[in-house]
Amino acid sequence: MKKLLGLLCCLTTSTAYAQGDVKQPQLIKKSTIHASITLGYGGIENPVLGADNVTSPVLPSVAYYGDDWYFDDFSLGYSLIETPDFYVDLLGRFNDDGFFFELDGIDKLYATGVIRTGTDRPTRPSASPINLTPIERDLSYMAGVASAVNVYDSVWLSAAYFHDVTHVHDGYELLLTGSREFKLFSGIAGIEAGATYKNEELIDYYYTVLPSESVVRLPKYDLESAVNYHLKVSYVYPLSDSFSIDFKLKHTWLDSHLARSHMIEKNGYFSGFAGITYHF
Repeated sequence: MKKLLGLLCCLTTSTAYAQGDVKQPQLIKKSTIHASITLGYGGIENPVLGADNVTSPVLPSVAYYGDDWYFDDFSLGYSLIETPDFYVDLLGRFNDDGFFFELDGIDKLYATGVIRTGTDRPTRPSASPINLTPIERDLSYMAGVASAVNVYDSVWLSAAYFHDVTHVHDGYELLLTGSREFKLFSGIAGIEAGATYKNEELIDYYYTVLPSESVVRLPKYDLESAVNYHLKVSYVYPLSDSFSIDFKLKHTWLDSHLARSHMIEKNGYFSGFAGITYHF
């Protein structure tokens, strides 16, 4: 279940499309529950050192858009202002950093397997036994305000602020994105680029290795706030009223300072999914 939850949260688009009379199966009619399931292949690279990547052959989705409120998988929103070219929403969603520690059971591992010490093999002290605290990081749910404006020919610029309302780390995120969708070979293609600012409290909670979690003395490394960048491409090709071909691929570049932390082994990661979608 956590694998599917993580895939949904990491692959959902920034902009949701709710249109009243659209017949394409990939778009959502207002006041109608839209459920679908995609069979194919996809997953998330895990940038945490020693953690496994996550893959899945199935990706379900459920969404509902009413006149004011909506849910889209695990995002919940309420529309404050909505026009064809501008909106302001109250919005809640999961923070994606927590999934890196939940998706493959990393809470069962000890820091000797997931920290980087600067050598090929960590030096273990000879004393035994060693009592360590497992690396455990909780998921947090973020809530805030999101807004977007159509600046030119279906080019949308959006901004959002999310704060931890579950008091896991009491941190916040700021998001800026630009996106555009256009018709291509009888389907709909999309491209999105953006930046996400994560404050120091959020970064420190997820990516600091505590002394009780490590059998080696780590060099002091103070984490700071981080700005991650991403680029996403997607394509939907309708086959019928019930079936479509779906493809989405996203690459996230981690902040250079964050990528040098003890827990991270990559400066970026991919997430994506491709397959045949059945729309109920």
